[in-house]
This record gives sequence, structure tokens and C-alpha cells, in this order.
Amino acid sequence: MPTVFNKHNPRWHITLHIKNKPLAQKLLSKIGYGFIRYKTKHNACVLTVSPVKGLKVVINMINGKLRTPKINQLYVLIHWLNKHHGTKIKKLPPYLGHLSKDAWLAGFIDADGSFGIRYTKKTPDIKRKISCRFRLEQRMVDAKTNKSYSSALAFIADYLVVRLNTRTQKSTKRTYYLIEISSRASIIILIDYLDHYGLLSAKLLDYLDWREAAQHIIYKTNSTHQDLAEICVLKNNMNTGRSHFNWDHLNNF
Repeated sequence: MPTVFNKHNPRWHITLHIKNKPLAQKLLSKIGYGFIRYKTKHNACVLTVSPVKGLKVVINMINGKLRTPKINQLYVLIHWLNKHHGTKIKKLPPYLGHLSKDAWLAGFIDADGSFGIRYTKKTPDIKRKISCRFRLEQRMVDAKTNKSYSSALAFIADYLVVRLNTRTQKSTKRTYYLIEISSRASIIILIDYLDHYGLLSAKLLDYLDWREAAQHIIYKTNSTHQDLAEICVLKNNMNTGRSHFNWDHLNNF
């Protein structure tokens, strides 16, 4: 819940990579209020909502659906509206239902998840290896409230049947929570979830390629030259290798 406050003009904003411009435009049309600012030097676009009517729409969309410390920013916004505009919006508690029951994790992955395929070619000295990996990385503490993300990230790790680890970034010396999956069991859980609660960002396209490669591994159809060639194509077209983007999935959003 990224919210910026001053005394008279609270704003809700969300920053997306510039390649997700169609998603920002779709969100703007759903909310009905606000504007998009483009930061070309940073390859980013920022959707900002400041009209009171728009803030009410945003609150109605997310109130009672948050799980992380960002819920406190939502509470501050609700308090401001109740105080200055006579609204009587209830501050709903964090949602504690099972992760398989809503799309919250999909949104988290849209923001901070990544999909990758690792393919090591066989040589006389190296055994051929193919693996599909998923990573989810998040700061340890919310910058505004100083509250920990540990419970939310542990919840995700438990759901995916993996350990919650940490990683320290060499350049900044900052430590982050890290969730990584590569096992068949965890991959199946994630595929079942994301096939039900689809991603909205361009990351969906990476997921679909990743899923196709993962199914080769799951069903053990990754041994022929044709199978390996298909996996290589999928790998090379993902993430920074992607040049074509299809946004048809937003038609159902």
C-alpha cells in the first residue's frame, strides 16, 4: 500500500516497470481517477491517485485483503478520510486465510518474484543439468513502520514447502528475505496456484514459458534433442530476452 501523505493531499501510488505500461493503464481505468507519470530515465511508470473518490475506490479494492506491514499505511489513509471527509470506513484486519484462497500471493509475485530456467550443457567433464527456479525476495523490515515481514514471508515459504532464507546484497550490505524453489513438489504447488490466480504483469509471460519448461521436467520429457531445443528457446525468450509482449490477459481483469 504505497501512500504518500501531506496535511491536505494524501496520494496512493504504485510504481511499475515501463514494460508494464498497459497494466498501469488498465489499473487507472479500473480505479477511474488519477494519472500516470512516466520516468523514462528509470524505465518506470508511476500510477498516482489523489482525488478522494479515487482513494475510496482503492480502499474498497484492498481493505481486508492485505497481509504485510503495508496495511498500516492503509490505516493511516482510512483515518485521514474518516477525519477530514466524514467517512466511516472500518479498518479491516489483515487477512489470515490460507494462501490458496485468494490472489494475494500472485500480486506479491507480480511485484517481487522472478522465474528462471537453468540449462547446463553436457560436456566430457560436466553432466547436463536442467532446472526451473523461482525466487521471491523482499526487504526484512517495512521502511515506514519498522515492522518485520517475517511472518508474511514465512507463510509463503510454508505454503511452497521450502525454507525462508536471507541474502545480503554485496553492493548495499542490505539483507533481504529470500524464498527459492526448484523441487518438483514445490513447482507443482506454485503452478497449481498461478494457473488459478493468474499474474497481471508482463511476468505472466515469463511464468508461462517457465511452466512449459517445468512440465518437461515434471513429466520427464527433457531428454531428446527436440525437448532440449524447446527448453533452450523458452529460456532465451524469458526476462531480458523477451521482445514481444501480449496483454490479452488484461481483457478479463
